[in-house]
Amino acid sequence: MTVHGVVRRAGVLALAGALLTAALPATAANEPGESVPSGVVVVDGQDVPVLGSFTFRKGWDPRSPEVVGFVHGVRRVEGGTAVYYSLGLAPDADEDLLAESVFESASPDDAAYATEIGLVDVASTTMYSPLRDVDSTFATATRDLSTDPGALVVGWAVFPALPPTTTTVQVRMPSGTIVPGVPVEDGALEPVSDEPAPLLGAGWPRLPEGAELAAADPAAVTWTLLRRSGDLQAIAQAQESPRDVAVTLDTNVLFATGATDPGSPAQTVLAGLAADIAARGTGEVVVTGHTDADGTDEFNQTLSENRALAVRESLEPASGGGVTFVSAGKGESEPVASNDTDEGKQANRRVTVVYTLKGGGQ
Repeated sequence: MTVHGVVRRAGVLALAGALLTAALPATAANEPGESVPSGVVVVDGQDVPVLGSFTFRKGWDPRSPEVVGFVHGVRRVEGGTAVYYSLGLAPDADEDLLAESVFESASPDDAAYATEIGLVDVASTTMYSPLRDVDSTFATATRDLSTDPGALVVGWAVFPALPPTTTTVQVRMPSGTIVPGVPVEDGALEPVSDEPAPLLGAGWPRLPEGAELAAADPAAVTWTLLRRSGDLQAIAQAQESPRDVAVTLDTNVLFATGATDPGSPAQTVLAGLAADIAARGTGEVVVTGHTDADGTDEFNQTLSENRALAVRESLEPASGGGVTFVSAGKGESEPVASNDTDEGKQANRRVTVVYTLKGGGQ
């Protein structure tokens, strides 16, 4: 299939449909729930691999413009692992809300770069962020991602070198959006464009040379996502037996006061938890919400149910097909500490996630 001009003029959503349709084999049935297979389409005369798609709104805010995009490659290159992606805004978006505005950075040092991207190695439950040294962050500058609504622009990021045994990864895009099952391949994409972030179909960004990456410290951007001792933000505490894993998520960090959507700081932890469930989980995953005793019984029951559902909806898409999810709320009925102190109330505000390990108890 050849797509002429629509990359620059037609709506991103229409293009998404065209690309994904082109990626399907002619004999394949596009059944509901079926993942989009890998494929190659021709965009303005250039072969474009399509390995996955994503949509998101910044911070899950319905007032934010919808961003649509594709993952085009996870490639082993000298000194690291390169990710190529494209993204753009729907054609009816406010022209002042350009693509660079969808990226947020937890570090002021990285604010000028599109660093809200990660790689998750499911098998080892390891997550990687883009490499950086004292002078540079090895990712597309956000200013270069500015483009007109209705156009797709290509970005890149270079991560630490993956283990030779890693054959697929999850690509984490902004707002915790996960693109699962992306194959790891060899070599940079060609042809190379002179533009730092070319329009899709006009070549691929030039990557830094291996010598440029040599000063970056891979350990500084590599994390094991699930530990029995808890994550660095103290969002999750895990207890593991030979049979199952019980994770307690601190809703004081996971949610803003009274909110039922997980905030940005929680997404790395939830991505890691989903990766562990995908790698090791089986059977039923039980997600349960709990509150303190402030407020009415009815309010707390509803809040606990909604928060459990929100965590379930964050985990389920990236947790693989080997598990099923159920969620429930217990309100204030199962405290783990006294509600007479602030510390006790904080401990009672939680969501638990329990799942069985493959081969557990055998």
